[in-house]
Amino acid sequence: MRCAIYARYSSEKQSPTSIEDQVRKCREYAERNGWQVLDGHVYADEAVSGATDNRIELKRMLDAVAVKAPPFACVLIDDTSRLSRKLQDALGINEQLKFAGVRVIFVSQGIDSDSEQAGMLTAVHGMVDELYIRELGKKTFRGVEGLAKRKLHTGGRCFGYRNVPIESTTDFDAHGRPVIQGVRLAVEPEQAKVVQRIFSMYGEGRSLKFITKQLNDEGVQSPQPQKGRISRSWCPSSVRTILLNERYRGVVLWGRKKKVRSPKTGRRVYRSRPQSEWVRTEIPEQRIVSEELWARAARRREIVSRVYFDSKKRSGLLRSRSMSSPHLFSGLLKCAECGANITILWGKGRNKACASYGCPMNFNRGETVCKNAVKIRKDALERGLLAGLQAQVLRKDVIEYVLEKFEIELGKALNSVDDEFESLRARKTVLQSEIGNLIAGLASGVSSPAVMAEIARRESEISAISDKLLSPGSNLVRPNIEKLKRAALEQMKDFRALLGSDVPLVRAKLLNHVTKIVLRRDGAVYVAEGDWDLLGGETTLGWCRGPESNWLRPPFQGGALPVSYPGTQTTFLV
Repeated sequence: MRCAIYARYSSEKQSPTSIEDQVRKCREYAERNGWQVLDGHVYADEAVSGATDNRIELKRMLDAVAVKAPPFACVLIDDTSRLSRKLQDALGINEQLKFAGVRVIFVSQGIDSDSEQAGMLTAVHGMVDELYIRELGKKTFRGVEGLAKRKLHTGGRCFGYRNVPIESTTDFDAHGRPVIQGVRLAVEPEQAKVVQRIFSMYGEGRSLKFITKQLNDEGVQSPQPQKGRISRSWCPSSVRTILLNERYRGVVLWGRKKKVRSPKTGRRVYRSRPQSEWVRTEIPEQRIVSEELWARAARRREIVSRVYFDSKKRSGLLRSRSMSSPHLFSGLLKCAECGANITILWGKGRNKACASYGCPMNFNRGETVCKNAVKIRKDALERGLLAGLQAQVLRKDVIEYVLEKFEIELGKALNSVDDEFESLRARKTVLQSEIGNLIAGLASGVSSPAVMAEIARRESEISAISDKLLSPGSNLVRPNIEKLKRAALEQMKDFRALLGSDVPLVRAKLLNHVTKIVLRRDGAVYVAEGDWDLLGGETTLGWCRGPESNWLRPPFQGGALPVSYPGTQTTFLV
């Protein structure tokens, strides 16, 4: 009888010789029975999970029997788990082979599809095989979760760090070598400098595309490419991955996603886990970027998401070309009629001197769609807008008035905070007195679990109060208000000089203060309207120490000051 052989092993971590061993056992079985193994029909899937039937060699074998006269009459397989780890697939494959008139023999278990009990035995072993892989998945998850909670590395490459094995001092393997108990990450100094530079460039306003080109032009070593990719160079997605990785600030999040296998394709895809299942650990020794640098980059990401949002495109840092545009107000200008982005209508080619802004809806689709026929030269618009900001917003009297009102509002908030601190101090004194009384009772011989629990509860409350009291009071506010004034007055410098500066950096600075500028035409003049945020959207002014949860914040959201200057307008005639 002419025979085929099918063999499989599931993981790259398993020995490739597993295939050779399976084939050898099947050949020995065929020799004992006087059968012939066809060398051209030995099928082997290497490093492929048995939880899916999407396997190249398995499909080749099934295609070989899907003819009127199959080239072999029997398939030899070491055991049922090699055919499939999923009961439904195992039964389906057996049915296909049976329909083609091909006999199936599982050598190790002695199951022959020609016997009457073959169907029942195949089903029983199939259930055991499927249960095994499910339990193995659970055990693997628990093991990796334990590593995360012990602040050890859970696997994978991470640019900026190197793996440091942790060797046991008491356990040794059969060769006398220390057993590896886990792996921790240590900062790689040279790569850490690259990470810091990426955060710095992005925080100051550089786009992902600019950072990518800069690193490649300088020949900076990039992260190791994924499996299957030969080229090793920086790309925008690798820069984005670094900017989103909280490990660089000393915080490791594990378990945010899980892998599930698609029943159609057999491929594993990622699905989000509930936040309650995440494992969050703080590892200060792995911090590469300061909290200030991380916050600056996070603020930049928030601006990009807010200003360049497009519901028709996939969200993320890579979605907007306007971030690297050579035009100062790209992404900021909006049409007053239809809300579309005001863009460069012409002058993008050789004749850039006559580049002009306008509404693309009106220009491309006509006045029935948008009546805003505004068309203005780029240089005239930029001069007019910057001059308008200089003349109407960044005046010394405006800045001093607004910051004076801001200081008053902040003082009110600080007074309420001081009152809260006083009540906390009083409560702390009461708790300390109560603990003293309870301890005195214990000393006199009155002891019970309830007394110990009450002491522990009061000590926990005292600890929480002490954490809140760590934040400083209003004595540090006045110097910081002065710093704010000096910073705001620096903005009074001639904005028109920015036209000769680095456009992406200037636009990044503008985005800190203005969300959008609406452009319309009013008779013979062009009118641009927008709200200018003097403090640049800062909600935390940085005078407090300690954990972020204890920072003192202004009594308003988003950085928009709850005061206005009499007579000040945000309408600029261009």
